[in-house]
Amino acid sequence: MTAIDPGRPIDQARRLAETGDLDAAAAIFAELASDAEGPDQADAAQGLSVVAERMAADLLADGEPEQAADVLLEALSVTAVTDVARLRVLLGIAHLEMACGQFAGAVEEGRWEDGEAETGALAIELLARTLPLRGRDADAETVWRYGLDHPDQVLAEQVRLRLNRDVRPVTGDVVSDSTGG
Repeated sequence: MTAIDPGRPIDQARRLAETGDLDAAAAIFAELASDAEGPDQADAAQGLSVVAERMAADLLADGEPEQAADVLLEALSVTAVTDVARLRVLLGIAHLEMACGQFAGAVEEGRWEDGEAETGALAIELLARTLPLRGRDADAETVWRYGLDHPDQVLAEQVRLRLNRDVRPVTGDVVSDSTGG
């Protein structure tokens, strides 16, 4: 185990991370990880990845996907950062959460009486199909039910068509199917 030198920035960043000051730790880790000639670049890149993941997970749990995405994008902008795939997946989750928020906002603010039933049905479908990706199956059922029971019969019928349309699972050789081969 490496001895901790209180004067070394990498050790300061580790202490900050351990005490929960993740923002300060991330700033130091990012600076050190960006120094290609620095002796602590690899350790700092790993530290940045761990701290960014923790920060983003906490922000997502607190319902702050925009801030989570910002943290992850900042970490991913550091070339040396490690666990890039994991950070990108977490970024995708943040974007799914933001998409759910936008779709829900469209459903809540929609004025479907203005002949925009198709837009309303699309928002309902997208929200209902995205929620299960975040483990929110019951919420998705509620959204479908809202659309199917909507007092605007045109909207309800559009939702019914979208719910029952053929959504086929991917099978076979996708590469040859997509290229016509």
